[in-house]
Amino acid sequence: MRSRFALPLLLLLSLPATAQECARLFVSGWRSTVHVFDACTGQYLRDLDTRARLAGAMAVRPGPDGLLYVVAETSGAIHKYRNNDSLDYVGAFAAVPNIGATGLAFDSSGVAYVAGYNSDDVKRFDREGRALGAAFTARASGLDGPDNGMTFGPGGSLYVPGFDSSSVVAWDPATGQTRVALAPFSGGLSNTRGLLAARDGVHMFVTSEGSGRLLRWNPATGAVSTINSTLVRPTGIDYAPDGKLLVSSDDSVVRLDPDTGALLGTLVPNSSNGIVAQVFIAVIPRAASQPVVDASQVGTQYWVVGDARFAGRVLQLDHVVSATGTGFGAALRASDLAIKRWGSVRIELVSCTEARFSWESSGADSAGFGNGSYTAYRYFENEDTERCRANGIDHADRSWVNGQWWGREARSGEGWFLDRRADGTTFFAWFAHRPR
Repeated sequence: MRSRFALPLLLLLSLPATAQECARLFVSGWRSTVHVFDACTGQYLRDLDTRARLAGAMAVRPGPDGLLYVVAETSGAIHKYRNNDSLDYVGAFAAVPNIGATGLAFDSSGVAYVAGYNSDDVKRFDREGRALGAAFTARASGLDGPDNGMTFGPGGSLYVPGFDSSSVVAWDPATGQTRVALAPFSGGLSNTRGLLAARDGVHMFVTSEGSGRLLRWNPATGAVSTINSTLVRPTGIDYAPDGKLLVSSDDSVVRLDPDTGALLGTLVPNSSNGIVAQVFIAVIPRAASQPVVDASQVGTQYWVVGDARFAGRVLQLDHVVSATGTGFGAALRASDLAIKRWGSVRIELVSCTEARFSWESSGADSAGFGNGSYTAYRYFENEDTERCRANGIDHADRSWVNGQWWGREARSGEGWFLDRRADGTTFFAWFAHRPR
């Protein structure tokens, strides 16, 4: 474990910070291009590129290198753009001719997964765009017409919407096996499009283009229910900056209550600024050009710590602090310690071995490290892990969370620790090094 923490704190310092402006909403028009709007106001900002390059625009995803990746189905390519104010074109990532490329997802190591509507499978590419072969055989578990809502979800599986099979197929990276996760036409599902993990860590939202419905689905139990049935060919779905849902309806983008599905209004009017055949939306924060870091909060060995109590599956630490200014051992002088608020951290348990880890360190009362997130995993599986699996993740006994967590090789050089006290308070410590 020690050697994995030996990389520089630069991994933290280089994380994109959230700028003062709102996140941007990227709307893919299959017969137009990718249109860019303000995700808070709906104001049109620009088109990302011309249709000549982005013909058949599909999924737009942030990549492991901080760039934006865009699937162009008709062009048979995936292109890269800067995620700053310029949105400049960077170059092609991979050529994907003839497969009918639709969806795109990245795992924690940066491998790209590309759904092929025509090939009825999912292709894999390394970080340089080199082909790694298919993740599974064509039409596995009845998959027909993999679509652009493909995403990693609860339990770490890759969930692939089947447009023509009106189903969802899950692929387990650990075993390489597929299974029918949501059976064809369940709960009125017809022409599966968008998938979005709900923030409760349990459910997923599913857009059903053929039936005009938004579904809430529990992958663990299979339960599925309709929360809105008034949409017109819904396709894309994502969370707005205020936590509400944004969903495609015809060539508009509407706001919905994530709990009830109630319509809250229209963010982007129908066919706004040339949207034609809307198929995908993504809310992506802007990358700041240079975070302003409080250097006084950074030491050679760097820790930030905090404690809080779990609320269900979520540990929300609103007052994570840094402590700097003294030495170790005989050089330790408590009077020299400078304790400052670093920011906040949120840990949402997904399974007995996986959690969604996010942090906010922006504004005056923070270290200015910016905001970010990634999927974290237990470094070791042990008796605690087995107890969690036996009792279930929602059991009152949360002591199984104790130990070391990390973001695997993609986040090598850092990690965090949890230690639950007898009174139920959980201590958190996030560790890395910075260069001398």
